[in-house]
Amino acid sequence: MTEYVPTFKPVKKASKTDVNWPSILPFISILIILARWYYVEKFAVALPFLDQWDAEWIGLLKPWTEGKLVFSDLWNSHNEHRIFLTRLMTLLGFELTGAWSNLTETRLNIILGALTPILLLWLLYKLKALHGPRWLIAAVIVAGATFPFSWENMLIGFQNQFYFLNLLSLSALALSVHRPQSIRAMIIVAMFCGLSVLTMASGLITPIVVAIVYSVDGYIKKSWSVKSLVIIFILIMIPATGYLTMPYVAGHHFLHAQNITEMVKTTIRIMGWPLTDHKLYIGLLWLPVLIIIPVLLMSRRFTRCDLLMFGCFIWTGAQVLALAYGRGHELFEVSSRYTDLLQLGLAGNAWFVIRAAEIFGQNRKSLMAFRILAIIFFGALFFSHAQRLPRDIETMKNDRAIRLIQTKNIQLYLKTRDEKILKKPRMQISYPNPEKFKTILDDPGLLKVLPESLTAEIR
Repeated sequence: MTEYVPTFKPVKKASKTDVNWPSILPFISILIILARWYYVEKFAVALPFLDQWDAEWIGLLKPWTEGKLVFSDLWNSHNEHRIFLTRLMTLLGFELTGAWSNLTETRLNIILGALTPILLLWLLYKLKALHGPRWLIAAVIVAGATFPFSWENMLIGFQNQFYFLNLLSLSALALSVHRPQSIRAMIIVAMFCGLSVLTMASGLITPIVVAIVYSVDGYIKKSWSVKSLVIIFILIMIPATGYLTMPYVAGHHFLHAQNITEMVKTTIRIMGWPLTDHKLYIGLLWLPVLIIIPVLLMSRRFTRCDLLMFGCFIWTGAQVLALAYGRGHELFEVSSRYTDLLQLGLAGNAWFVIRAAEIFGQNRKSLMAFRILAIIFFGALFFSHAQRLPRDIETMKNDRAIRLIQTKNIQLYLKTRDEKILKKPRMQISYPNPEKFKTILDDPGLLKVLPESLTAEIR
């Protein structure tokens, strides 16, 4: 039986047959980065899209280039979100290149998006947690990072809120697990949690989950320090303050789940990702871990790695509930942009499926039962990945074709100033309101910041 240990102590000593992590981890990191680089270079375009015109040009770069931007503008609301870090990244890309280009932003996001899976793999390496069947966890993480499930976030630079939130949340969880009694770590955790609230609306979840991890740590060790109680209180106050100051968007009410039945069905559908069926039984993907975690908690068998993966799992679970409520009305398919929020929980889910066989497989029959469970779980998971890959590639091809049509139309308007060009069918223009879009494009300052690939003929 594995006992709870208070430091990064390996659960099992490395054997001679274990993989040499210091040599393989850089290779995996490069693989993740190259895969994401390929998708960006193959399918992304320079033309800004939808929210970028309002949030990046009107709300940020226009006042920046005119010398009118004030610091408080960086955390002004965008819908129900505060996108402080995204605005900083936009300014960074603009200052590095001197142009406002979606392609520049997506290139910067390649590293940013790769950091969370690489960090999670590194943490598992430090814990010496990957050996035997546990290598399947690494496969889950790498597949989630290299396959284009979240293609919208990869191809639209403005979507990096998801990358920031994932990285801040995992970093805060890692510190709370690795240094639970360090005052310096607690200060950094509080800072990461505060930044998560300024990343996107569901960043409110991060400090709550980290507070739960601190609480579970105290419960398992049967020891509560004043420092732990203070940081838990601070972490609770962060989302409370964020929620009270969150902007309300009346026009988004129709997106919410309209009743408890709709929310439950939507929650189950999201839980079933990446399975491709829409039937409610796909929620069974989470059933094993929903049984295993309570058993481990009641018996206080958590290792440090268990606590980290528990944090990842419940963080994603809370994100699922928030998504089911906030975007749950008639949601039958999980949008690709939200799948980044599911990756940490999917890794946690996979972790506890393997741990169940290790802990509860005390005899041949129970061990066989848990092995069959693991085979079904991972078989369904990777089979679904294989089904989604060609479909996602085709979707990216179609999306690029649409973006190229939009680019030609915008180039034509900038050259001719013919208003009829902006009154094209939906999705042939990269902004939904032709009248307002005309005002944006007629701004003389815009031509100075758009990339040369869009304005070469006009200049």
